[in-house]
Amino acid sequence: MESVAQVIEQNGVRQTLVDMNGLPSLSLDDQFWVASTWLPRVAKGAVQRVALVLPTRNMYNQLVVEGLVRTGRHFMSYDIQFFSSTHEAADWLIGDHPPVLAALLSEWPYAQDSAVSTTR
Repeated sequence: MESVAQVIEQNGVRQTLVDMNGLPSLSLDDQFWVASTWLPRVAKGAVQRVALVLPTRNMYNQLVVEGLVRTGRHFMSYDIQFFSSTHEAADWLIGDHPPVLAALLSEWPYAQDSAVSTTR
């Protein structure tokens, strides 16, 4: 998560797709750190849209992520949407540009697995 924050800060990322499927279960300490440190940090950047792919096999993390987003909504000025697949999330970010979406998915080795990808 530190790496994601650094990429957002250093590259002026406006749109990002975050696939939460590979994330280990978040402890209470992790949840507190995300809510109090990480979310405010990334909210200061240029981010305008976030596509979150929620974990399909880890209901605990799905509930944690939804709770963290609700908790952080007061300082998140960007649009955030939840998805069940990376393809749906990428489609929402790219919109009416099917060739761009197809190219990104063909380059992204984790298109069907868990990963974090950012686009500008």
